[in-house]
Amino acid sequence: MCETNEIISVNPVNSQVDLIDDIFAAANRRIQQLEQIVVMSIKRTNHNDWVDQGGKPYLTCSGAEKIARLFGVCWKNVKNEKVISTDELGQFYFYECTGEFTLGSDVITAIGTCSQKDQFFAKTKEGMKPASEIDETNIRKAAYSNMVVNGVTRILGIRNLTWDQVKAGGVDTSQISKVTYAKGGNGGGRISEAQAKHFFAICKQSGKTDEQIKEYLSSTYKIDSSKEIKTSDYEAICKWAEGNE
Repeated sequence: MCETNEIISVNPVNSQVDLIDDIFAAANRRIQQLEQIVVMSIKRTNHNDWVDQGGKPYLTCSGAEKIARLFGVCWKNVKNEKVISTDELGQFYFYECTGEFTLGSDVITAIGTCSQKDQFFAKTKEGMKPASEIDETNIRKAAYSNMVVNGVTRILGIRNLTWDQVKAGGVDTSQISKVTYAKGGNGGGRISEAQAKHFFAICKQSGKTDEQIKEYLSSTYKIDSSKEIKTSDYEAICKWAEGNE
């Protein structure tokens, strides 16, 4: 008896080309889907769901909730924790809200923060309000709202939208409220304490270490602390923290 083994030849080059073609085709379909998500998301909102924040469109919690219902985005395991911290001016608190957001099989963890020193709740023309005059419930609610906006926009990929995109979605941008900030939350054109806390929350979420943060700030902006971040550099630094740069 003899055994005959049949040898089948496979062209590895053609197989690799076919695989790459499949990847490109899937990527193109994904691009079209993401573009449709952006358009449909904006169409679900109106001018009351957006604010002009520093010249750029910012989606509010009401808009994020509308969009979440449209696509079936859900969140659970929400934790809202009060954190006590200190700076050169003394002790203060902020709320950090975390939750798990799901869309189909995709799952992410989102964070929202709000500080006792937030300028919307604590800042006046004369300076900061005393703690007794600040409604702590508002701080807690704001942290939750920030988490919802962060989670919904991240999982759907609709962050950093432009005014042209918002207009194309049918929103009357002429009626959008504008939010203005006092120049330099810490004086001299520097970011506020709340912005610094938000920056570190983003870094924590993306897994960046203290050493990486320090090295980036030192090598790129020649500063040694987040307190020295200029308001003009804040957006670019947050994008780096998110991993977009």
